Amino acid sequence: MSKYGIDVSEHQKNINWDKVKTQIEFAILRLGWIGNKENHTIDKCFERNYAECKRLGIPVGVYVYCYSNSEETAKSGANWTLRQLENKQLELPVYIDMEDKTIADRGKDVLTNICIAFNTIIEQSGRWAGVYANRNWFDNFLHKDEIKRRYTTWIATYTNGIDKYKGEYDIWQNTSKGRVDGIAGNVDTNYMYRDLVAQIGNKVASVPQTTKSITDLANEVIAGKYGDGEARRQALGSLYNEVQAKVNEIKGTKGETTYIVKKGDTLSAIAKRYKTTYQAIAQKNGISNPNKIYVGQVLKI
Repeated sequence: MSKYGIDVSEHQKNINWDKVKTQIEFAILRLGWIGNKENHTIDKCFERNYAECKRLGIPVGVYVYCYSNSEETAKSGANWTLRQLENKQLELPVYIDMEDKTIADRGKDVLTNICIAFNTIIEQSGRWAGVYANRNWFDNFLHKDEIKRRYTTWIATYTNGIDKYKGEYDIWQNTSKGRVDGIAGNVDTNYMYRDLVAQIGNKVASVPQTTKSITDLANEVIAGKYGDGEARRQALGSLYNEVQAKVNEIKGTKGETTYIVKKGDTLSAIAKRYKTTYQAIAQKNGISNPNKIYVGQVLKI
């Protein structure tokens, strides 16, 4: 079941969070913006919004609007971001907001690497990292599959519905013209499909403190060190997607195809995708009830 929330900035001015709390399940706050001349700037209302969310127990994350046009300036922005968040607890990720037209001409490779440069530093601090962009940017300005493989994702596209992007993105910003009692004027509203609050909770991301390479970690996974399903996801934390992709790559070179179960998957749909039968997959994986598979489960195809 999706969660309903808002994202806000100084544009919403003085929010009555006591009223807002009764209508939402999470909030993502603009921390500020990052640029190219060490001129990173904090949102004028961030500190108050953060304090109010903490006072009222509203799960909170942040986003950082990006003007940075290179990996180096993105890294500078990430370090600035961590300084602003020192001693602050987040229940949701830190998102880099990729949508500014002044950097749109940099090309997919550079823009994707800006996201990776920023998010790598965020993750190294033990926090969860993600990417926010509108549909046009995800489709045309970023290597979308690479971003989705590495990070939690938040898409903006304004259309009707509730479950429009369920199973495709973790959060959907569905309008910039929402109305919430306690906020004067319009506000962005969102549906969260992946329960990031539960996964992150009151703790930082479980990033293995290791100098091991992704390949080393993948080989340990194959050897059974990190368990299966949710246990593996928790053990690897924000490295999970990258390590799991390497696991699949390694197993693929050994003639074994695997598939990681996603929300909404059925065994019959997976079988159809790989031109086999659900009975064959169930037998290969020791599944007694084909109707019971779980998110994160690694299936041999």
